Amino acid sequence: MTDKPYPHPHRLTINNLDPESATTDALIAMVRSHCEGEKYPTPEQLIGNLPVVLRALCDHVLTGQATAMDVAYRLASVIDALEGHARPPESARRTH
Repeated sequence: MTDKPYPHPHRLTINNLDPESATTDALIAMVRSHCEGEKYPTPEQLIGNLPVVLRALCDHVLTGQATAMDVAYRLASVIDALEGHARPPESARRTH
């Protein structure tokens, strides 16, 4: 008898969120769950790519196909990338 693997659990999408009660924090949490296990670029790379990302988002909005929730999710992704992965500067002084 061959055991069948369990199906992958349902992955939440923006379609699963109620637009009336969605928050930026909920979108950022969803972004993080979607990016789990992926390697993030350095903060310098993120800042360097920011104009490209924002231009792509602007072009997506201009197509008329973007929903408010879709744009909010993409902005939450940018926020998470910049805020959640920035490294604070190390202190010049060490305590022993």
